Amino acid sequence: MAVSAVRPTGPARPASAGTPERGPTGFRADVQGLRAVAVLAVIADHVVGWPGGGFVGVDVFFVISGFLITGLLLREYERTGTISFSAFYVRRAKRILPAAVLVLLVTVCAAFALLGAGRFRGVVGDALFSFFFLGNWHFARQGVDYFQESMPPSPLQHYWSLAVEEQFYLVWPWLLLGLLVVGGRRLGWRRSHARPVAGAAVAVLTVASLGWGLAETAAQPTWSYFTTSSRAWELGVGAFVAVLSTRLGITSAVARTVLAWLGLAGIVLAVLITPAGPGFPVPWALLPVLSAALVIAAGVGGPVALWPLTHRVSQYLGEISYSLYLWHFPVAVLLLAFVPQGSAVYLVVALALTLVLSAASYRWLEAPARHAAWFRRRGARARLAPRSGWYRFAGASAVVVLLGAGGSAAGGAAAPPALPVPDVVLAGHTPDDPSDCVGAAALDPRHDCALSTGPAVVPDPADASFDTGGAFNCYAYQGEPLRTCTFGSDRPTATRVAVVGDSHAAQLVPMLRPQLDAAGWRLDTYVGNGCRWHLVASDRTCPGLPKIQEALQDGGYDVVVTTSSRAHGEVARAAYVDAMRPVAEDGAEVVVLEDNPDADAEAARCVAAVTFSVDDGCGTSSARALAEPDPLVAAAREVPGAHVVDLTDLYCTAGSCPSVIGNVVVYRDTGGHITGTWARTLGPYAVERIRAALAE
Repeated sequence: MAVSAVRPTGPARPASAGTPERGPTGFRADVQGLRAVAVLAVIADHVVGWPGGGFVGVDVFFVISGFLITGLLLREYERTGTISFSAFYVRRAKRILPAAVLVLLVTVCAAFALLGAGRFRGVVGDALFSFFFLGNWHFARQGVDYFQESMPPSPLQHYWSLAVEEQFYLVWPWLLLGLLVVGGRRLGWRRSHARPVAGAAVAVLTVASLGWGLAETAAQPTWSYFTTSSRAWELGVGAFVAVLSTRLGITSAVARTVLAWLGLAGIVLAVLITPAGPGFPVPWALLPVLSAALVIAAGVGGPVALWPLTHRVSQYLGEISYSLYLWHFPVAVLLLAFVPQGSAVYLVVALALTLVLSAASYRWLEAPARHAAWFRRRGARARLAPRSGWYRFAGASAVVVLLGAGGSAAGGAAAPPALPVPDVVLAGHTPDDPSDCVGAAALDPRHDCALSTGPAVVPDPADASFDTGGAFNCYAYQGEPLRTCTFGSDRPTATRVAVVGDSHAAQLVPMLRPQLDAAGWRLDTYVGNGCRWHLVASDRTCPGLPKIQEALQDGGYDVVVTTSSRAHGEVARAAYVDAMRPVAEDGAEVVVLEDNPDADAEAARCVAAVTFSVDDGCGTSSARALAEPDPLVAAAREVPGAHVVDLTDLYCTAGSCPSVIGNVVVYRDTGGHITGTWARTLGPYAVERIRAALAE
């Protein structure tokens, strides 16, 4: 989030872009304090985890930015009859770029040192989009990706709000000046018309954006959270307050104080009650946005006696709020590589490190860069040359890069060694050597195995989330048409098998594929986002469901295997039954593979930690991992001839579902998705039990 300004060094300093102002030069302590409230709310949400609506601090920042920038532009036009875009964007660059670029650089280097290769590549991509102020569209696209929901967030995800503001800064000054110039030439408008024209333009754009945001929030809530079109109205509200500032002066100090307290109370209420789910940003963001606008409007006519905003601590936090916002999220995300989220150590270290980094970057980079001349003319030909501050910045950057490289080398040296995975065991057999304890074989009672042996592990824990085993090569993502692939035996006598379901069913592909030839099976896949096997006329998430049902009923399959995430209990059991029954009545054997246990966030963090060891005991309690009943299993019990296959005993033991079994990482993420390597070791047991169920 681009906090739009910091306090000037003295009250007599000329107003600059983003300075909290009253009139041309007056400093507004209440606006400075409002920044502190906003950034503290965001940090509390991301670091402490309470209150849950702390993310509305970003909405408060949007209102402040719209107010300050629009006020600056209008005063300049009223004073000079034009707007200097070069001066405006130079000020924006000085204000925003130095700290933003430093945090990007440090975060990328820290990711190189602390994260696996896959996540590091993702962070580099995030940094590139963020640098060019396109992060909001980039993260919006990621946000609608089902698999991103259960993946760790990017340490740069908070740059989306910076992108929204910069896009506003790119468009609004040109639009405003364009309207005033055209009106002046065609309609004879004078400088005094600037505010009515700006007010009309802001009103139209704000209402249009608000309407768009309401529709988009209902249709695509994740997308609407990030997009400029659904957020521009929040900056527009602040801009409208700036337009009316010459008419909003409230002479009564008591009235100003009462209105400001009401606005602050509205912000606090929004922080406490705003849900992170449906209805945000529109209409839920209306409360923090209008409350912030009320605080700002109350202070237009004179100072406001509002001690939570004007206290010395609030003033300092408001002054460094931009740096606080930039640093807090990388710290919150990357610190998880060392300590559990929510622990006392995590909270203390995260808050202290955020404050120290923010104060230092503000003191030695942000403030000096904002007030300095970035280049100087040197020599007879007036050649531009960088000032000494650039050399200090380059030196600091070199140190950061070297620290990142050193940290990566140290992390690589401390990482557990890679484990070679043995050849796949044929279906229905156990290895000739009962000491083979890799993966699921470690919990095979026919073996004499410890849960894990030695320090080696596979896949690399830092990159386990990318170990899919090709599960999603034939997967229909949200809204995509059905994709079907065929694997296995091509003999005319092969048993025809279909796999149908959501992403958890797609995991059966790397599990079963190495077993198909030995089992004499030919496998067709019908898997996709939201494609849980239930009878429905239409489904926007999985539009291919009717075709899947038709294919299963008319395809002449011998066996139909299905599973789905136990977390999606919203599908009525009767809908599952209605889909299974006609296929079973047509002669196919229906096999429901009970969904694998879930993994909680701490289990995933434990495996991904820099200090991870096979002996750490990472895992989820059985009670929590199996807390959600599997509705598909309940439905199968109502379908005559349907079979249920349970592999839970190969996931959980002694009241726990370990994250590492037989030196193999089990889970890719917190959405219950398993690694391709674990699926491969589980394959022989899945086929063995499916065949046993069919023989009953």
